[in-house]
Amino acid sequence: MDTVSFMLVALAGIAVAFQMGVNGALGKQIGTIEASFTSFLVGTIALFIGMLLLGKGNFMLIREVPVWKLTGGLLGAIYVMMSVMLVPRIGIGNVLMILIIAQLSTSAVIDHFGIFTGVSIPVSWKKLTAMGLMFFALWLFYKK
Repeated sequence: MDTVSFMLVALAGIAVAFQMGVNGALGKQIGTIEASFTSFLVGTIALFIGMLLLGKGNFMLIREVPVWKLTGGLLGAIYVMMSVMLVPRIGIGNVLMILIIAQLSTSAVIDHFGIFTGVSIPVSWKKLTAMGLMFFALWLFYKK
């Protein structure tokens, strides 16, 4: 991975941590679903402006895509709503640890079977060991 890509992904990770804190605080003040909706609304407006200014694709092709390709927003809503609900209860760090482990474990299965790409990237003993160590890290991180 090149340095620019690494830095951009790191920036996205920093943004997610802040997003969880902001959304959790908003949820405590206005409600879980209301805060989740507000987060998506602000994000939708920002993306709409970005699409108008920088977009290079063809949005009208959306009519031709299979329905399953439109579920990303629903999955994102689940992600945001769970973080809004759980950050005030268990903290940003704990939520992120569990999310990261769940994301990496699930992505390993998806890659192993090539579910979205058609290209299989097998789960190796190194990946299984790393996932086991992450579960141990979660136990250490979460243990009081």
